[in-house]
Amino acid sequence: MNSQLWPEGASSTRERLLAAMLACVAGSGYRETTVADVVRVAQTSRRSFYQEFADKQDCFFALVRRTTRLTIDEIARNVDAEAAPEEQVRQAVSSYVAASDRYPGLMLSWIRELPALGRPAELVKNEAVEDWIELFVSLTSTPTMIAAGVSPISRERAVFLWGGVRELTADAVESGAPLSGIIEPATAACLALIRAGGS
Repeated sequence: MNSQLWPEGASSTRERLLAAMLACVAGSGYRETTVADVVRVAQTSRRSFYQEFADKQDCFFALVRRTTRLTIDEIARNVDAEAAPEEQVRQAVSSYVAASDRYPGLMLSWIRELPALGRPAELVKNEAVEDWIELFVSLTSTPTMIAAGVSPISRERAVFLWGGVRELTADAVESGAPLSGIIEPATAACLALIRAGGS
């Protein structure tokens, strides 16, 4: 698996299937991916697949949850809470871009295809949004941020911020532009939002 986010040496059937789903969706998108593709890449059986997941959608949802959590955890680790606010924001955005750049096809599928999968997908998306909001609040609630006059970001601003970053990501992937190109505009937008303060 060409992703530093994925645990090395994952050997359980479930882990292999999730890694295979990641490879398939990153390469072809969710709609074009089949259970047969996933079990072939995972080198396991359809029976094993259905022992772990109800269907392709269930596996995709599990993958979204897993990659969201791993990405958020990586960002949190890569931000120096004692650095200047501008540097902290740039570190967070750069870490997000590095993680997304490992599987841009998955990120695009997450953004464009997940919402079309109905009510269950809405629940998965809402869970992810809450996780991102929690990260944004945590990153803007440090002593360094407070000393710099930054208030913990409000829920409304956090949702706006995440939506904007997602669209920048999708636009870059769809146009074939390098994701590194969103670092500066995303950093500037994030700084403007957190400096605005209030709700």
